[in-house]
Order: sequence, then structure tokens, then C-alpha cells
Amino acid sequence: MNLDAIEPLAKLGIECVSRDAESAEFFIPLVGNRNDKGTLFAGSQYSALVLAGWYHASQWAVEHELPEKVAIKDCQVSYPKPALSDLRVVARFEDVPDRRPSGHWRARVRVEAFDDSDDVVARLTGDYRVLAG
Repeated sequence: MNLDAIEPLAKLGIECVSRDAESAEFFIPLVGNRNDKGTLFAGSQYSALVLAGWYHASQWAVEHELPEKVAIKDCQVSYPKPALSDLRVVARFEDVPDRRPSGHWRARVRVEAFDDSDDVVARLTGDYRVLAG
């Protein structure tokens, strides 16, 4: 998987920091992503949240010798606090991915963005699909 081929990562300054079987961690800077209020733009946060969840599900697919065809089907997002700093974005599975009757795999991923005080400033619960064949 070539993260460099995903243009929003470079344009928004989003970087993959680490990934293991339990989680994927990304970074998004405040600089270059500020809105007119001086906070980190919600659209940039959303991109980082979706990408972190997608990457975590994609890496799970690779580890289980499944195709790397992963898409987000649905999600719920909240922004409980304004983001005034760089963010650490962490994706974790809510449940073990399961195979659906369609043959696709469902991966429920919870992604949270933490500010420099370690407070949650954004949260996404995503329903990703690892597409069969």
C-alpha cells in the first residue's frame, strides 16, 4: 500500500506515525489546516479520521491475505471540542472484523483525534468494508 499516492495526505500534512495489529496512529498539523477562527478545520480533521480508519482496515486485510480494496460505507462524526493544536489521530477496531453474507468483510473502526492536552477533539465511528475479490 502506497500512502504517498493518496494526495490529501501530502496536501494536508497528514502523516502515518505507527501501526500495529491494535491501532493505527496518524498526525495532522494545525499549520496549513487552520480555518477562519484559528482552529483546525473540521474538513481536514474528517479527512485524517477517515484515512486513519481506512488504513487500519486495509492493513488488517493485508495481514489476513485479503484484497486491499477497502471503502467506508457509513460513519458518524462528532467534534466535542475545538482543535487548537496539532492532533494525534488513533484508529482501533470496535469489534473483530466479520464476514457479511455478501462475502465482504465489515470492519467497525473507532477513530479519535487528540489535542496536545490529550483531550478528544474529534471522534469517528466508521463502518468500513473490505471488498471480496
